Amino acid sequence: MKRVCLVSSGTGGHLVPAVALGRALQSSGHRATLLTEGRGVENALLESRPDEGGSLPAVSLSVGGGRLGLPIRLARATLQARNFYKTEKIDLVVGTGGRTSVPAAVAARCLGVPLFLLEQNVVVGRANRLLTHLAERIYYGLPPQRLVRQGVLTGSPLAKGIGSVGRAEARHRLDLPIDSTVVFVTGGSQGAEVLNRCVPDALASFGRELHVLHLAGEGRDEGVRARYSSESITAFVSALEHDMADFYAAADLVICRGGGGTVAELMASGRASVIVPYPYHRDRQQWHNGRVLEAAGAARLCEEVEVARGGLADLVGPILADPKLRRDMESRAHSLAPDNACERIISDMTLVGALD
Repeated sequence: MKRVCLVSSGTGGHLVPAVALGRALQSSGHRATLLTEGRGVENALLESRPDEGGSLPAVSLSVGGGRLGLPIRLARATLQARNFYKTEKIDLVVGTGGRTSVPAAVAARCLGVPLFLLEQNVVVGRANRLLTHLAERIYYGLPPQRLVRQGVLTGSPLAKGIGSVGRAEARHRLDLPIDSTVVFVTGGSQGAEVLNRCVPDALASFGRELHVLHLAGEGRDEGVRARYSSESITAFVSALEHDMADFYAAADLVICRGGGGTVAELMASGRASVIVPYPYHRDRQQWHNGRVLEAAGAARLCEEVEVARGGLADLVGPILADPKLRRDMESRAHSLAPDNACERIISDMTLVGALD
């Protein structure tokens, strides 16, 4: 048995793959612990998915705050992580990117503990770029722009059940008519204001009865619920949801951000999508993620500025009106899905001797 510490960094995009891999490691006979940033969204996700994360002990390692005082906070967090590894006798560390991974990784290397990295995006994030030379392996969820020597394309560890639920089964559980048109809207674990504000108007222009599943983000659901009510659209609106596998499976179309985890879920679920990339990353990370699906004919990209101008309806309408187009997009998305990412990662860790 090996003791493995998996590091999350404040959002679902970091937490979900950490939890998924942690559960897989437990099933393989190892002990897994989560090291989180302790942010509210992480706590809310763990609480909303007790069957996934509840059996993983979680410890917080906060490096929050602005740039002022950041070096001191990083040094303090590195010392805290180092003490934690020694106390818990950690055998290897798995970082998922983000700022918490930096002190966690430095502490691991100071103690000679092997470091592994998960990268969910086509464009490697800043923290993982900084840490790659310290890592035994970096496991890519999507084909990277540049594959480094120790890089392995495995796919992203996914939440429980993603891609294994049928549409009819999901609609029965969610009490949705089997022959209805269902749209799933998600802005990720923190929500997306542009989707919350503009999607109800865009769907209202479709002119046919729709059922909408909309995850608005923590504290944003009431306003979104009111927007759908004013448009007379049947919508289930929630801040967070633990039955993500059912939500994807029930959908005819997904309208979403382009995080690496979301793109991986679209592939595994085989769902047609309209992706609105977050526009403020310097390296256009979510746009590059979405292009993997768009280039395969599985998705359409719509820039946030176009959504704000009302352009979303022009993309959504033709997809919802054409079942044959949706089936083709679904097939193309599913063809991109890799085999079980957790099994691939654990097999490779064993191959390099980290789990012996």
